[in-house]
Amino acid sequence: MKLKDARDAYDFYTGKTSDIIRYLGLAGIGIIWIFRVEGTDKISLPQNLLFPIVLLIIGLGFDLLQYLTASVVWGAYHRHKEKSDTKEDEEFKAPRQINWLTDTFFVLKIIPIVWAYVLILRYLFRLLFQQ
Repeated sequence: MKLKDARDAYDFYTGKTSDIIRYLGLAGIGIIWIFRVEGTDKISLPQNLLFPIVLLIIGLGFDLLQYLTASVVWGAYHRHKEKSDTKEDEEFKAPRQINWLTDTFFVLKIIPIVWAYVLILRYLFRLLFQQ
């Protein structure tokens, strides 16, 4: 195995994780929407599902921030390398810390979505076993 192989595996699995987390966030909002209570003039959610929906939205926000910061950081780094007359096919190493912010958002998007699903599952189990 080469270092490139390890990096490719990392990129593949973090990309898949991001896709799954995004789908789970959107699906979680859909699941919560199923339990909405429709009144005569408004729609409301059960109290126990308000915090989970906030967590899902926060997780999706971190997902956006991860890709937004990556595009800004890598775009700025690309521009920096262009201005320093780096040739198109020239090999160079990027600084190690270039991904620290996107890696932070990667972790931060997982935590609230997993937490939301724990709360949603707890709510569903209570509904199932109350009857």
